[in-house]
Amino acid sequence: MGKSDVQAMAPNSGRGYSNLSTDELLQKAIDTTDLAAGGILTTGQADRFIDLVSDQSVMLGEARVVKMRSAVTELDKIATTGRVSKLKTEGTAPAALSEPAFSKVTLTATDIITPFEITFEALEDSIEGGNLENTVISAMAKQTATDIEELAVQGDTGSADAFLAGLNGWRVLADDGHEVDVEGDTLSKSVLSVMYKQLPDKYKRNQGDLRFFCAPACVQDWHDTFTDRATPAGDDAIRVAQAPPYMGVPVVSVPVIPTDLDGINDHVGSNLSYGFLTPRENLVFGIHREIRVDKDRDILRGVNIYAITTRVAIEFEDDDAVVLVVNLGQSA
Repeated sequence: MGKSDVQAMAPNSGRGYSNLSTDELLQKAIDTTDLAAGGILTTGQADRFIDLVSDQSVMLGEARVVKMRSAVTELDKIATTGRVSKLKTEGTAPAALSEPAFSKVTLTATDIITPFEITFEALEDSIEGGNLENTVISAMAKQTATDIEELAVQGDTGSADAFLAGLNGWRVLADDGHEVDVEGDTLSKSVLSVMYKQLPDKYKRNQGDLRFFCAPACVQDWHDTFTDRATPAGDDAIRVAQAPPYMGVPVVSVPVIPTDLDGINDHVGSNLSYGFLTPRENLVFGIHREIRVDKDRDILRGVNIYAITTRVAIEFEDDDAVVLVVNLGQSA
């Protein structure tokens, strides 16, 4: 899977912000002295806000970030359908020429707004003084990043939750990939094994790019299978929080993946979850370059009103490159 020219560089890829804390990124991305100037973040500020969103999120932090210049953006895909090489015979042209397969991934952005307010009294009476405004905006920006990841994972246009109904996220989109139903089993070697086997071999060439993504409680079940072992691996499992990889593939804990789901596919159960196996680059997160942080005053109500607005899109580059595990249980 090739990278698009519009892909954003990762936060630690040398752009100059890798040593900045989340709060420092916020301070550089959002300066309240600039809010009255129209609200649209500069290119540099927008880049730093996108860094913040990725830094605050797990799956978005692993995903390929596409900075969208319009509400709908098309990404070109070039693939081969199999072997393209042939034995060469001197003086004889090949009987047939190979052709690449061209297709597109369409990103359609959904508008996101974070509206909030601060009373004049709070601004005047706070022990933080003029810093309260920055503190509140920072807190709201952090929560916006978490909300965007929740939408990216759990989004479902058929949801009764108005926010999650804004778009189809990776859980719904994964229905077009490969599904493994474990009927209440916890995350274990056998579950990870069947997920790994379901992924077509052509996506295993770059093993370091693969990731298992599951809820924290499910990852803990996998982690805890090592703690009773009287081996160095067992000692390490007790001491460190990171779960051991499977077949060299990291098992990543994603807090926004729910663990309170009912059974699907005729499986009767509760407190169930799901997870993914896919290459990182297969996760596509589109975010519009025009990000706004606006401020207004309501003198009759005595409040400052703020709004953080952006547009986001979620896709898989290749549905065939994702394995979805469903009805994933948890130990008591």
